[in-house]
Amino acid sequence: MAIFLRDSEVSESLTMNQMIEKIESMQSHYGEGEASNLPRRKIIASGGMLAVMGGGLFYEGVLGVKTYTVVKGQYSFQVSLYDAETGKLLCYTQANRLGQLRTGATTAVASKYLTTKSNMTVGIIGTGYQAATQLEAVSKVRDIANILAFSRTESSRQQFAENMSTSLQIPVTSAKSAEETVKNSDLVICIAATMDPVINGDWISSGTTLVAAGPTTWRANEVDTLTIKRAHKIVVDSIEQAPIESGDLSSSVDQGIIQWSQLVELRHIVSGNQSGRDNNDQIIYAKLMGTGVADVAAAKLAYDTAKQLGIGTEMDW
Repeated sequence: MAIFLRDSEVSESLTMNQMIEKIESMQSHYGEGEASNLPRRKIIASGGMLAVMGGGLFYEGVLGVKTYTVVKGQYSFQVSLYDAETGKLLCYTQANRLGQLRTGATTAVASKYLTTKSNMTVGIIGTGYQAATQLEAVSKVRDIANILAFSRTESSRQQFAENMSTSLQIPVTSAKSAEETVKNSDLVICIAATMDPVINGDWISSGTTLVAAGPTTWRANEVDTLTIKRAHKIVVDSIEQAPIESGDLSSSVDQGIIQWSQLVELRHIVSGNQSGRDNNDQIIYAKLMGTGVADVAAAKLAYDTAKQLGIGTEMDW
């Protein structure tokens, strides 16, 4: 019997701690060749878009595919999970909340391996749909003294700061500018819906870690060219996806600033096959686009938890 899970059931049954543990484990297995990623592909229609991505967790015997649509600015996410031995459907889950948790957890894993400082200041640029779970996740893996939050609308960022201060029990301040945020942060998370750079390389201090997890299109540039030039190490969750999903990296390659061979995949750092932060002065730029294999790991966690708790709707498939 297959299980159908609604967003509400995912929200009620899964915690960020569980998701971080699951994504970190997946990255480690993936780095050892025990998982596979199917890069995102998009179909653009006159009224909207359909995207498909997926992966296989060979160490857990499952395959999966995530589909989502974007129509009139509205997103709808689903993941189908299959038994790799029988081909039978195990779970079909709505994945709006699942995606929030997965995206936040991936940033947390990157932050865990690319930062070393304790009592740090975290800056976040963008205070929309994904922002809260980004901060929640990072707070689970790093000792954070305070947080600076910036977005284009003053009222939005002030409300976000108030809400997150209460939620995380960490001081969150509404910053006046992106520049102020970057200059005063040890870890900067960019989760803004932007096509143009919101981070200038001149603002970055030595030892800063930048995590960009915003738009996934070659037209979007979250950071400027100087940021790429100053980065001592560039980390991505998928080198295969980067040429069509990271505008700042693809344009830097076109200009001869970097080569694709210089990029390091997060999975190889988590598995211990390559180093993360090498010293306290390194500037590290991580571009996290979101991978299908991470969605499959998230769906496997949702499925296992549902089975344990006896939740979801069984379907005779």
